[in-house]
Amino acid sequence: MQKTVVFIIGIGRSGSTLMDLMLGSHPRAFSLGEISKLPDFVRRGKRLCMLEDSHFWQDEFTEKERQDLARGMSGHRLHRHIPLKLERWVRGWLGNDAILNPYSRLFEKIDADVLVDSSKYFSWLNQRLAAREFRQQWLRPFLIHMVRDGRAVVNSYLRIYPDKGIEWLTQHWLNELDQKKQLYDRHPSDRKMTVHYEALASDPEGTLKQVCDAIGLEFTPDMVEYWKHPHHHVAGSRGTNSMIAKYRGQKARRPLETAHGDYYDKIDFEIKLDLRWRGELSPENLAVFERMAGDRNHPFAWPGD
Repeated sequence: MQKTVVFIIGIGRSGSTLMDLMLGSHPRAFSLGEISKLPDFVRRGKRLCMLEDSHFWQDEFTEKERQDLARGMSGHRLHRHIPLKLERWVRGWLGNDAILNPYSRLFEKIDADVLVDSSKYFSWLNQRLAAREFRQQWLRPFLIHMVRDGRAVVNSYLRIYPDKGIEWLTQHWLNELDQKKQLYDRHPSDRKMTVHYEALASDPEGTLKQVCDAIGLEFTPDMVEYWKHPHHHVAGSRGTNSMIAKYRGQKARRPLETAHGDYYDKIDFEIKLDLRWRGELSPENLAVFERMAGDRNHPFAWPGD
């Protein structure tokens, strides 16, 4: 199959890391996680994987190669006196723009047919898809739009950012829907699909079969148990990652108790549909959400209520 980059788009708290790690568990796929954070992590000297026992980025890339990846992905000027847009054009004309085609460089290091990027950000996706590696079809881009019941998304954000308030978070959810729809609608129909978090969590095997078929991968049942596989992703949901640490007998790098209590400690090794919003979202907050976004949420409401 043609080398493919799967971009997972959508608002956070919608299962993007879960999908990323499941796909990355396929023997011919590799999870990059939220690789948009790589430039900042390189600049700050942070390790490039959430998992303490991963040394992939140190072992497979020299310091210069990591710096070059960061520069190419940053969206900032490569030369301080030349606008990036002009330098991108000149480099492309000269055939010297490898630094601006980061996924091609990653494929040189990674023995896989599919790379999975769950960065999600609108500006990131626009910038990446404009690169020559996609425009000239060296690589095939495929979009997965992860969606989730808006009540669950807003409740999850309230759990982490209570000071934001229900109105701000509901409007944020609406804004994200509009922005990602623009990106999704203009992408070719044979290179995209929408996946509901609730469907993935309720029927992970059936949903993954559909996703693999659309991408061109042969489904393997052990993809569902993502925690059993090696991963080297840059960033992602701490809750989803905690299952990997738990399986390996390790502690999560950052504690989850403040926002999640013992929720993840009580989960056995399984994919569990998270419907905590039903018990946590207050009637007052629910009323605000319904007033602001009830109609927009109808296609995502689970289970159709």
